[in-house]
Amino acid sequence: MSKLIYGINILAVLALLLAYVSPYVPPKATWFFAFFGLGFPFLLVINALFFFMWLAFKPKYAVMSGLFLALGFGAIQRAIGFNPADTTSEGFEVMTYNIGKTREDFHYKDRQDKIDRFQRFIANRQPDIICIQERLPKHLDYYKQIFLGYNLHPNSETGTTIYSKYPFVKTGNLAFDTYSHNATWADIKIKGSIFRIYAVHLSSNYVPKLSDNVKEIWDDSKSILDRYNHHAIKRVDQLKEILAHAEQSPYPVVISGDFNDVPQSYVYRMISEEYQDAFTVCGKGLGQTFNSKFWGLRIDYSFASEEAKILDHKIVRSPISDHYPVVTTIALDPKT
Repeated sequence: MSKLIYGINILAVLALLLAYVSPYVPPKATWFFAFFGLGFPFLLVINALFFFMWLAFKPKYAVMSGLFLALGFGAIQRAIGFNPADTTSEGFEVMTYNIGKTREDFHYKDRQDKIDRFQRFIANRQPDIICIQERLPKHLDYYKQIFLGYNLHPNSETGTTIYSKYPFVKTGNLAFDTYSHNATWADIKIKGSIFRIYAVHLSSNYVPKLSDNVKEIWDDSKSILDRYNHHAIKRVDQLKEILAHAEQSPYPVVISGDFNDVPQSYVYRMISEEYQDAFTVCGKGLGQTFNSKFWGLRIDYSFASEEAKILDHKIVRSPISDHYPVVTTIALDPKT
């Protein structure tokens, strides 16, 4: 019986190894590795359970799982945060929030209650800058009520928007292939310093119930993976455009938004090689930003250029949308 269980343990370790490889394989090559990268939190838990089980009953069998868990310590840090906040420096808060669920909620008869709840949430937290994804044109008047006291860019029908308590110096937009997906940017003057802020929404996977209906995923797995990979390729191209644009910024850069990809992905590796992931610098606890039955899905991020000092990072468990808002605190004075 022990040999059978150990055989299953070997398969779990091999799957974990494929998840480690996933960020290094371009989606254009194959979806195979991305599948394991997507399931990394689950594979991490399974291998940790094997490790502690063998440690209790047959310690020598625990060596394999222990070694491969240690090998992926960097990947674990992208899933679970163990970092303290820096409370000694003065900073400003950047919130990124995909409010897609409100597109439906604001149509119901009780929509005013939901609008009021959203307004109270923003009024209580008072972030300095808010990067919004999946804003709906017909709800522009509702947003005026919710984001009282904020400057807005763009003041038009785009899905991605920046709200700021501070004045805009220069603004722009990088349009992608749909109304909802784009990268809005603004140079914002904050108490004597200027930062370039990007609010991004990369291509969605368009897989119905991907994060909830396990039977559907099993029955239609090949089609789902093909669609996932198709949009992963689009996200790579979109991110290349954003990174090329951000490279020209004369100011420290913060890129926040819904990337629709996990930390064990090629897209994540592309940006994390050039920008700091606020979660790995200051995040605490489980890095889950999408409210679903699939444990540990982190697809909403804040990244900052090296000259920006990240002071804190929080994932706020708010029920207003199917995404959780991510709040990052950046020091006012860039590093020299």
